[in-house]
This record gives sequence, C-alpha cells and structure tokens, in this order.
Amino acid sequence: MGENYKGRICLVTGAARGIGKACAEKFAEYGADVIMVDINKEVLDNSAKEIADKYHCKAYPYAVDISSIEACEAFMDEVSTSVGTVDVLANCAGITVSKCLIDLTTAEWERVMGVNLRGIWCLSKLFAQQLKDSGKKKGNIVSISSQASKIGEFANGVYSISKAGINSLTQVLGLEYAQYGISVSAVCPGYVNTEMVQEVFQKRSVVEGMSPEEYEKTLTKDVAMKRMCEPSEVADLMAFLAGGRADYITGVTVTIAGGKTLI
Repeated sequence: MGENYKGRICLVTGAARGIGKACAEKFAEYGADVIMVDINKEVLDNSAKEIADKYHCKAYPYAVDISSIEACEAFMDEVSTSVGTVDVLANCAGITVSKCLIDLTTAEWERVMGVNLRGIWCLSKLFAQQLKDSGKKKGNIVSISSQASKIGEFANGVYSISKAGINSLTQVLGLEYAQYGISVSAVCPGYVNTEMVQEVFQKRSVVEGMSPEEYEKTLTKDVAMKRMCEPSEVADLMAFLAGGRADYITGVTVTIAGGKTLI
C-alpha cells in the first residue's frame, strides 16, 4: 500500500538529481505537488518538467543556494505567497569534500557546513514558522543524514561532522516542534548509487592511493546485502516517515545501509 499525499505540498532540496530527485518523484507519485530546490538550475528545470509530465502534478523549480540565510528567507517568502503553505520539508541537499581535515581550507569547511547543516536549520525554522502562522496543526520534516554521521570516515571528515550535526538537530527539533504538530526525523543512508557517490569514489580513492574500483570494493565489502542502495529505496523510507502513518516517530534517525558493520 502506497502513501497518500493528495492535497499536500512537499518541498525537497537537492532535487535536481540523486536522492532528492527520487524523493520528489516519490511524493509526486503518491499525489503531492512538489517544490524542487537545487543550485543547478538547468538540471533542476529538466527534472521538474520530467516529474510534472510523468505524474501530472505541479512541480515548481527554484534555484536557491541554501547555504545563504538571506536566500532561504527570500525563497520561503516567495513560496508562501505564490504556492502556499508547505506540508512536508525534505532536506536532501548535501555536498562533500574529499580531503583529510588537516588539508581542509576554512572556505571548504564553511561551504559544507553551510549547505549540509546551516541550510537545514534555517529551512526547518522557516518551515515551522510558516506552518504555525497558517494555523495548520500537522507537518513533517525529514532530512538526509548519513552512515558517516555514526562512523567517521577517512578523508570525509567535514561531511561526517556535518551529518552528525543533523542527527543532533533532529533530536532537538523533534522536542521543540512537537508543540506545532511537526514530526522530525532523519535518514542515514549507506552507499547509495548516485552521481555524488560515484564522484566520491573517483576523488577519495586518490587520497587513499587506490583506483576508484578498488576503493568502491573496499568501502562496500562489509555491506551484508552485497550491493549499493538505490535512491528510490531511500525515497520510500522518507515518504513513509513523512506520510502520516509515522507521525508518532520523531527526533530519531533511521539507518538504511544494507547491514553495514557497526551501524
């Protein structure tokens, strides 16, 4: 049985490709209209058109740098005026830098933290405010964290730290936003078959002194399911968590990593 999102407006960041696009598509499949956010306007526009045509829904593309507080505020004001009150916020945008922390620049730290953590805090705050002001008594926030938030990864430090921050943010928001009828959860995927992960294999393998193929095998050898996760599988879990039947689940992270060791 699928989720029922009819009449709901779902806002998805990082929606141009990968998990974000899969999540937007899943919401649309279940009957929602989707607001799709990404910094890559050309790819985003194509993805929005594809989803709108396939599911006969409204798909609104917005090119926004979510690391900018001012950009987030202007964007949410525009959404409230032009589209309406958002029911679901799915924070899927994320970036990484394949460097050891000793080699990381301040600008790289700030950029990753801005997109992966500050942007989620800001959008979650704005989402809760507009939901509260609208008089609605129900809403859902679901964010993409990572297995790297629970087991730090070599040459992936700033990403791991930012994702650990999402886990803590999810706990606090779960406590604070319950009074507004908002459930808050996060999903911790393992290795997902996306362009971003393939790029990681290419870049981080160099730091580790391996070929991309060797590095992929090294990372995935402890996955019990013996395969990578597909974006649609993550989207299924996110759709369940934000779909109404899981509203009593709040302040928690759920791992989807195929049985990766220690998680």
